[in-house]
Amino acid sequence: MPKVTLLPQNLSAEVKSGELLLAAGEQAGVEMEAGCFNCECGTCAAEIVSGMENLNPPTPEELDVLDQWNRDPEKYRLTCCVKILQGEVVLRQSH
Repeated sequence: MPKVTLLPQNLSAEVKSGELLLAAGEQAGVEMEAGCFNCECGTCAAEIVSGMENLNPPTPEELDVLDQWNRDPEKYRLTCCVKILQGEVVLRQSH
């Protein structure tokens, strides 16, 4: 079962495969920051500390938003539109 850990709180939760990072973080007990919930505003950008390979690939829309926020898509993802597929992901909210 996939697992998400949020820093700096160091809270974790096991989640279903295909769960959005936004929902996974809330399951771990962290109030996640998000604005549009539609992969458009960038408020939910989070640094992926480890486990990027366990997430679905970014869409062109997500890449555009990350570019607008000057966030490296090799290190950051938008939690409202990224799903954890397997393994463990450790993330840190950017805001």
